[in-house]
Amino acid sequence: MQCPPLFEAPGADEAARATPRETREFVYELKFFVEQQGASALLDWVRSRLAPDPHGHGAHADSYRVSSLYFDTAAHDVLARRGSFARSKYRVRRYGESGQVFLERKTRGAYRVFKRRSAIAVACMPALLAAQPMRGWSGYWFHRRLLARRLAAVNRVDYLRIARIGQSSYGPLRLTLDQELTAWPVGELAFRPGNGGIGLLSDRLILELKFGHAMPAVFKALIHEFAPRLAGISKYRLACQALGLAPETAATLSVAAAAEAHREPLPPLAALVPAAY
Repeated sequence: MQCPPLFEAPGADEAARATPRETREFVYELKFFVEQQGASALLDWVRSRLAPDPHGHGAHADSYRVSSLYFDTAAHDVLARRGSFARSKYRVRRYGESGQVFLERKTRGAYRVFKRRSAIAVACMPALLAAQPMRGWSGYWFHRRLLARRLAAVNRVDYLRIARIGQSSYGPLRLTLDQELTAWPVGELAFRPGNGGIGLLSDRLILELKFGHAMPAVFKALIHEFAPRLAGISKYRLACQALGLAPETAATLSVAAAAEAHREPLPPLAALVPAAY
């Protein structure tokens, strides 16, 4: 069921009907900055070795638009990483102009990420604003957490994603390269046509490598060949800083993030990358 029993959306599209109610992932996720000037060579290398994402479009059948609404408290506890807000982010994600969205909670460890997500129809998003969560629909768990943690939509980030996939002896792998990032402040739970947003990372792209267990050989080779910079990247925090949301908190986090990056020893990456290909 895509909506609460008393909030059925007329004419929900077939894609939403066919989507499983909920999925959960627990994978390694490494993020890197890639300089714009070296991105074309890296992308050519990747496209010669990995298959396009089955949902991709464009000349290489591997790109699509992503739009995410991020949530925080009135005191910006998620941004400030206060207490139990430090490890988890809540967001609503839409791909292109699809008639469905994904409700997501992303919980991060040192290098591994646990993601819980459910699909609902776009028309059902207002149900998340109700004063009480209603059992019996796929958004119940998400709505319940928004209320319990007093979370509301704060900003939106749109970008173009290039995605390639593959298979290793340890299971599936996925590589994404995000560019053309744009951020907007939001005051409502809706995806409105955006004009006048603020661009993020005009000179860099964000590379993400995802895999289930040991790092695949193709990722080791990529890191050895292009030496991208491993970083603790958060699109939400980048957007907050660019938009001037909670500037004192954002400034404090910039210093803390820089210090954290310098002291990070990078296992298991440091142990895996030098291995023979």
